[in-house]
Amino acid sequence: MLTSTRNDRVRAVAALSRRRERREQGRHVVEGPGPVTEALAAGVVEELFLDPEAGLELAWPAGTTVTEVAPHVLERLADTASPQGVVAVARTPQVPVQDAVAGGRTVLLHAVSDPGNAGTILRSADAAGASGLVLTTGSVDPYGPRALRAAAGSTYHLPVAVEVGLDDAVAACRDAGQRVLGLDARADASVDDLATETRPTALVLGNEAHGLDPAALALLDGTVAIPIHGRAESLNVAAAAAVALYTLARSWHGAP
Repeated sequence: MLTSTRNDRVRAVAALSRRRERREQGRHVVEGPGPVTEALAAGVVEELFLDPEAGLELAWPAGTTVTEVAPHVLERLADTASPQGVVAVARTPQVPVQDAVAGGRTVLLHAVSDPGNAGTILRSADAAGASGLVLTTGSVDPYGPRALRAAAGSTYHLPVAVEVGLDDAVAACRDAGQRVLGLDARADASVDDLATETRPTALVLGNEAHGLDPAALALLDGTVAIPIHGRAESLNVAAAAAVALYTLARSWHGAP
């Protein structure tokens, strides 16, 4: 059992809290039994750290390195003060943008900077039946701890491409036969139109504070807006994404 937070292995895992370290190593940390179970099912887990006092019942494939640690060591490995008994180190999938858009139901996040929003959108995209997600260059890392917690395991259900230029992402969607529409509060068309869209469609969501800038809008095939019936100025990007995704899901899946 590891009992010291000064252990070299503990320090190496704790360093993955930094985006640069995650990028260089191609690895990330997963916390909690739910997300860890999804990462195990996806086959990306390299190492498990368990608090034996937590009494968890997890199944892992043969060959997985499993180390028991004291509760205070587990807290050092995790981003939260209560990681629920288990932390995993996982390989970060390297997904080409062509693979992320191949399914025909793509979500593009452009300059989304809040990890909680990115993770929540990823979870909503998964629930609505999206086939892949792309985060453009300058967007938040979906494999950071806050984004992973917000995604609640959905990170491992979809192909996720990162650090892709918006122009390349849009071109890849078009090559895959998709029309590319952005969510923009200034649009004349309504998000309700997405429910009857007959063509394969990709949805683009912009920055929390500024939305889609003019250069981004110029790349798109069109935009839609969510009507505001009350006095709110706008919706949070994650809430807006859920509305748009479930509207678009009606055309994606042929729902009435």
